[in-house]
Amino acid sequence: MEDQVKQNKESRITIRLSKSELEILETKMTQAGYQAAGAFIRDFVISNNVKPKISGDVVQIARELMNLASMVNAEYPGDALLEKVKHIARINAGGIQ
Repeated sequence: MEDQVKQNKESRITIRLSKSELEILETKMTQAGYQAAGAFIRDFVISNNVKPKISGDVVQIARELMNLASMVNAEYPGDALLEKVKHIARINAGGIQ
């Protein structure tokens, strides 16, 4: 993977979008995990692709799934595994901060 050097963004462009185009842009930004339109558009222009951003929720769920896998390998009882699955589901639903 290439090391990217942070550069000042001194050039500016302005684009006009219809409401429906703006909604599409915002939807695609959200799906990719971007908060800033500039970063989303820059990544697309540079690489003809956007880099999906990983949210904290995804990282937390991944950790919990790794923990669940360890519990399965350690042959925890079924009720403990079920509780862990329910915990992961609550995180996925946004129930834990």
